[in-house]
Amino acid sequence: MSLGESVKYVVEDSVAWITLNRPDKRNALNTQMRKELLEALRLAEHDGHVRVVVLEGAGGNFCAGADLNELYSLTGLGIRQYHREVGTQLIAQYMQDMTKVVIAAVDGYCLGGGCEIIQGCDLVIATSRAVFGQTEVRVGLVPGGGATQRLPRYIGLRKAKELMFTGRMINAQEAERLGLVNTVVEPDKLREEVLKLAEEIKTKSPVIVALIKRAINTSQETHLSAGLEFEKEIHYFTWLTEDRAEGIKAFLEKRKPEFKGK
Repeated sequence: MSLGESVKYVVEDSVAWITLNRPDKRNALNTQMRKELLEALRLAEHDGHVRVVVLEGAGGNFCAGADLNELYSLTGLGIRQYHREVGTQLIAQYMQDMTKVVIAAVDGYCLGGGCEIIQGCDLVIATSRAVFGQTEVRVGLVPGGGATQRLPRYIGLRKAKELMFTGRMINAQEAERLGLVNTVVEPDKLREEVLKLAEEIKTKSPVIVALIKRAINTSQETHLSAGLEFEKEIHYFTWLTEDRAEGIKAFLEKRKPEFKGK
């Protein structure tokens, strides 16, 4: 279904496909797209039938960043309100906090706010023609969607500084080498690879996957000792779930488990 003109939302076999749909603008993020994207993410999060979320772009590009035509006229107070209501940080943080796994399927340009959005995703599959970059410095801006905080955690401090100081763009192969991307495939194999990964995740317990996601994300925001303590508490909690009992029982009985998300 279409949430409006800018975002399409379709659920197929427990996978929610969210498509950024401004191909004539390389899927640049304007207010309408941001609002519709947040609505789509909320629909996916609260749909009990959805196990995996895939975020993609229409027309051969993922997202070229913020729509500067829209932002140009905003005042300082205006941009502050904009970020509070529909900012890229808000979108990326929502995806990070979701219980569902979010996979970014990236083709073409993935720049600025688009690159910050994928940093809020859990996994990234890219085509060989994908291009990544934090290009805000080219237009006199500091990244505002989380890149100064998330990108160093993905690719290391010095490389992140280099990319943000220069605004240089990198290809998919370098993005994979740096750890920003999980896998690079040819363009005609993108959907196939994403589905393969989604299917593998779907066979696992959704409650356990959600707990693993939460524990890993916590590791990025706390000291090691506190993170290890949190992991133990999460581990203890799994013993209260039906899926933990089913998983071990199925292993002992040499059969595939039937997880119910409880």
